[in-house]
Amino acid sequence: MASVKQCAVIGPGGQGGNWAERLSKHKECKLVAVCDINEKRARQVAAANGNCNVYTDVNQLLEKEKLDFVVIATPHYLHAPFTILAAEHDVNVLCEKPMAINLQQCDEMIIAARKNAIKLGFGFQHRFELAHQYAYDAARGAKGELGSLGRITDFQMQAKHYRSGTYYLTSSQVDPRTGVAPGQWRGRWQTEGAGILINQAVHDLDVFQYVVGPFKALSAHAATIAREHALIEVEDTVAVSFTTQGGAVGTMIFSSSNKASPSNFYRVSGENGYVEVQNNMVKADTRYKNEEDWEVPFQHPPRHNLLENFLDAIDNDVDPMIPPEEARKSIEVIRAILKSVQEERTIYFPVKDTIAYPTVHNISRDNPLKPEDMGL
Repeated sequence: MASVKQCAVIGPGGQGGNWAERLSKHKECKLVAVCDINEKRARQVAAANGNCNVYTDVNQLLEKEKLDFVVIATPHYLHAPFTILAAEHDVNVLCEKPMAINLQQCDEMIIAARKNAIKLGFGFQHRFELAHQYAYDAARGAKGELGSLGRITDFQMQAKHYRSGTYYLTSSQVDPRTGVAPGQWRGRWQTEGAGILINQAVHDLDVFQYVVGPFKALSAHAATIAREHALIEVEDTVAVSFTTQGGAVGTMIFSSSNKASPSNFYRVSGENGYVEVQNNMVKADTRYKNEEDWEVPFQHPPRHNLLENFLDAIDNDVDPMIPPEEARKSIEVIRAILKSVQEERTIYFPVKDTIAYPTVHNISRDNPLKPEDMGL
């Protein structure tokens, strides 16, 4: 029987609060602490989850508590330093997406994890969804429900993840070390790392590389279009054309600028047919299955499976399903897209990261919505 693991959540606001609740109810976990620079918020989360200990300093948390692992759910720019600090204290880490905001940070995290022999996993729970697993089997030639697509020829993806202006203006992280004020960490290159790409589409890019395989080259265009996004630096709309190392070609569209319902769609085609995934529906037309829509069978919530996989990795001394080297791939693609936008050219892989950020054309600044127009 697996042992009960002592754990803590660093950054228990938003998604971190959900992690605190999940861990406090898990039979193999004991939530012993939460840590946040906002002490009031930390105490509220602690009170709702067994009255665990409260810290406002990560160093004190790691020095005073005997932890098996931490969940890091802070703003993006803190993922790397807190992961490295935990590794130096021999504490395993389950870090929310994205891995980091540039490749240098990713590489530093990998070095720290391997040097200190900790397990380092990431919140890419969509890999655990059965729809993507069926698509993976078909694209990779496995003998699954849909048969094999054969040689992959082309790929199309469209992902719409609308975010309002208040989403950017009301982010509550306040870091006294940097002076970042409320509403400022999101929508800024140095703290969020990008816009739609790194906060929402990072999941889609992870699924793509899981199902189809690595990129060879890409070319991209990006802009900030929504009037509500006039105050942000980062992109809200992106178009990408690419080739893969396997010879396939494809396109991707990502947007948080329109108010349509969230919609994630992709189609991967091969010599034997295609597989299309939209939300929880799979459509296939191959030599092995005539065109047909079918619901994916019930499964545990993906985050449940993500946590179970991470706990198994600790128990069995193996890498989790999404180890750091794998999580790094989505950041490499994001950095390639931003580099293509900045330099107006095709970018080839592997990517040499300059840690620079592009100037994205913000169309919305010509006619912005004011905070009072958004109910603030």
